[in-house]
Amino acid sequence: MRKNINIDHFPRTYRTSSKAYLVVPYFLDEILIGSLLGDLYVNKRSNNANSRLEFKQSIKNRIYIEHLYSLFQDYCSSRPRIETIILKSQPGKEYKSIRFNTLTLPCFNYYWYLFSKFDGIKYNKIIPTNLSELLTPVGLAYWIMDDGTKMSGSNGLVLCTESFTLEEHYILIEVLKTNFNLDCNIQESSRNRIYIQSKSRDKLLDLVKHNILPHFHYKLYIYNFKFNNPLLLFINLLLLHFITNNKTI
Repeated sequence: MRKNINIDHFPRTYRTSSKAYLVVPYFLDEILIGSLLGDLYVNKRSNNANSRLEFKQSIKNRIYIEHLYSLFQDYCSSRPRIETIILKSQPGKEYKSIRFNTLTLPCFNYYWYLFSKFDGIKYNKIIPTNLSELLTPVGLAYWIMDDGTKMSGSNGLVLCTESFTLEEHYILIEVLKTNFNLDCNIQESSRNRIYIQSKSRDKLLDLVKHNILPHFHYKLYIYNFKFNNPLLLFINLLLLHFITNNKTI
């Protein structure tokens, strides 16, 4: 079991900074593995540069970004910021997102090499070949918070995995079965997704319920079950009200 990510096997010439020798502790590594299966990206400006993490969500998930920032703020130099764009497909309609980036650091190079592959033109996000050794229940919870959505008319869960190839979907399904004994299938269409079947619902909830923020309980119908904590839901509603009415970060 990895406790810290060792960067010694990535020889590079780096510009020294006050945070150049930071490492990623195991509990953050678990979160990063799951988040990188979702919306999180790791980027490098050049082959000889270090890497940085880019966290981004819709403004409606501001609570989630603030939570992630609280975990990774030691790796950052600035707080989350709100961005507004005008959608080309819907002139006059605004889309607001909230994001933050980490500093460019050696400790994130591991994740770049793990999740990136050059196709001859550009680097694409890929599924690590050893994902079954890396994905834990904590990582699964963050993957769900990033990319999970409830299935209409079902107690199952859909993982929005459209950016991965069909072959990679089969790898993901195998990992979910091997690591967690979850029954899944591919929703095949022009946008392939993974469906965690209703019969695996209780097993899935037992795996992730302690790491899912109250803001995302609706994805797993947690409010329908006895382990729901009314106090946490109340606190979440208060936070959501505060954030909605507070325009500063």
